Amino acid sequence: MTDAACARCAHFEDDPAALERAIEGLTSLSSGHGATRARDGLCTLHDRLTGAHGACGDYRAAQRD
Repeated sequence: MTDAACARCAHFEDDPAALERAIEGLTSLSSGHGATRARDGLCTLHDRLTGAHGACGDYRAAQRD
């Protein structure tokens, strides 16, 4: 994974509970905790699901605790 990967971006949200809130109807199919999701998450800037290893020109380093 590169340093500028989606998983390290401030716009990336991979918390299962946040995904369930953001994607209406997700819990009727499965849940945000599903194994098939792996580490994929939601790009809050582009409003789309993306892989943790992805990258784009709008990367902004996340502030991690």
